[in-house]
Amino acid sequence: MKVLHTADLHLDRSFEGLKNSPKQIVEKLQQANQKVITAIVDIALKNQVDAVIFAGDTFHQSRTSIKTQAYFIDEMKRLDQAGIPVIMTFGNHDYYLAERYWFDFPENMFLFQKEQVETHYFMTKNQEKVAVTGFSYEHPWINEDKLSDFPTKDQAADLHIGIYHGDTTNNGQQNYAPFSFNQMKNKGYDYWALGHIHQPQVVSASPLIVYPGTPQGHTKKERTVQGVAIVSIESGHATVRFEPVAQINWQVEKYSLRQALSLQEALTILTGHLLEGEVNEKQVVLKEVQLTDTQHLGEEFRLSYENGELLQYLQTTILQQSNQSLFLFQVEVLNDSLDKKVMIAAAPELLNQLEKNYLQSDIFLNTLQELVQNPLFSSVVQINEEWRERSVEQADQKIKEDFVIQEDQS
Repeated sequence: MKVLHTADLHLDRSFEGLKNSPKQIVEKLQQANQKVITAIVDIALKNQVDAVIFAGDTFHQSRTSIKTQAYFIDEMKRLDQAGIPVIMTFGNHDYYLAERYWFDFPENMFLFQKEQVETHYFMTKNQEKVAVTGFSYEHPWINEDKLSDFPTKDQAADLHIGIYHGDTTNNGQQNYAPFSFNQMKNKGYDYWALGHIHQPQVVSASPLIVYPGTPQGHTKKERTVQGVAIVSIESGHATVRFEPVAQINWQVEKYSLRQALSLQEALTILTGHLLEGEVNEKQVVLKEVQLTDTQHLGEEFRLSYENGELLQYLQTTILQQSNQSLFLFQVEVLNDSLDKKVMIAAAPELLNQLEKNYLQSDIFLNTLQELVQNPLFSSVVQINEEWRERSVEQADQKIKEDFVIQEDQS
């Protein structure tokens, strides 16, 4: 049989870490989650799968918006019309409460609604008897190992699939149905459809145990999405491949500006890098750029980077030239000296002269006049020559950490 397995769609979740996004991008982000569901159904129909499995956290929260519920149900009806069963469990984010659903699920859907483990049976179009064992969350957490309640493989079934939303972490604060892979393997199932871990992982080949990962990343940390798993299952053997469905693609690139001899050349190099490669207008690319070798571009470059002008200009230009398919959401300069130190155009002797002045008792006390008059300060600090020298020395160190003082060469 052939199964489409997905998990952790987190429908209704916003795309995080984006500020001041233009209207065109906001609209595409709002449509992205719906388009992912449509793409999943299209792939299921194209591959003529025998079943679709949603292994938890299909929705981002237990109380899902009416709009998202309606769209999801309509897409599941497309599978119903094609005679494709849908098997669904609920995870720690979308834990199941029946009273929160506004629509009836179509007849082709079987929902695991309880935390008690149960087994569902169905027949494929090739008359294979398939057993599917699983459970759902009814709360945001499950502390106990649910795998112990799973039966061993049903020998009366042609194939046996396990669905499990949880992970193996056990640090004393485990809330997500902790289990072990060895225990899972001992059940004798033909395939394990997992959920909860957002990074795609093929945990075991025999038996095949798969975390498909989230098919659509919602933060810049979720760049390694692979899509939905298309699993071919025979008795005692299974194989998997992935098909992409993401509508939003997160990327990070590092560019060197060593070859740029001027601000004009820096812009040319940056826009050239950003626009190279083919543009897929069906996707939106959200890109973070990390810049190196920028020190020689001077004060104007630093100021334009720090006040956001560089990012704003690149955002507008790249969005237009990519036909609204590429949005630059972050520019970061990795040069420590540029990030942390401010240039001050002055004679290096100036700092030494200022420090000598502040070592004089009357100037020092005049500077600290308001602080000295505070009774609490005076009760804990004795202002004498040693304390004054130590204060000026610490100020000197702090200034040198944050500033570079050099004469203007122009």
